[in-house]
Amino acid sequence: MKKSILLALALICCVTAFAQKGERLGLKGLNVGVGAPVEFYDLKAVGANLHVGFDCTYSISDKFALGFYLSAGGGALFELHPQYQYDKVFSMFKFSAGLLMEIGELDKKPFLVGIGPGTGVGFLDMDLILPVEIRFGRLFSNHWYVMGEIDYGYSLAEETISVEPVIRIGYNFGHSRKR
Repeated sequence: MKKSILLALALICCVTAFAQKGERLGLKGLNVGVGAPVEFYDLKAVGANLHVGFDCTYSISDKFALGFYLSAGGGALFELHPQYQYDKVFSMFKFSAGLLMEIGELDKKPFLVGIGPGTGVGFLDMDLILPVEIRFGRLFSNHWYVMGEIDYGYSLAEETISVEPVIRIGYNFGHSRKR
């Protein structure tokens, strides 16, 4: 219920900001990322994931913008000490969404902060997992930005728990920022 309320609030703020007149500084970007997941509860496995995503924010004031992000990714995990020859590689897939904020002077290089409180779905070794994500980053030019991300995935069946650090590089197609 809390997740639904947070997403509804973000949607209302985005629609309100979009309806305002004048030049809106906002992020509309695509990003690509690489992650290194580690599963330490049941499988004891490490691997590599590729991610793609869409980021969107609308300015609320001169120093704050609010929006959302969508992300999808997948890859493979390799068990460190396999018990069986044919059961040592596991696939992983994830789709997630969350709130994204720009904090700081929006016409310069603001900071990016995002949170995904379990608003997504993923599969790891045929287990359904819910990803909890925290993102942090910064625009370093008018169009390019970089973000770091920490994902914590927990299984509803309480069989797998994974942690994944991700680095993302994105390109902003939105409004050009003044220098």
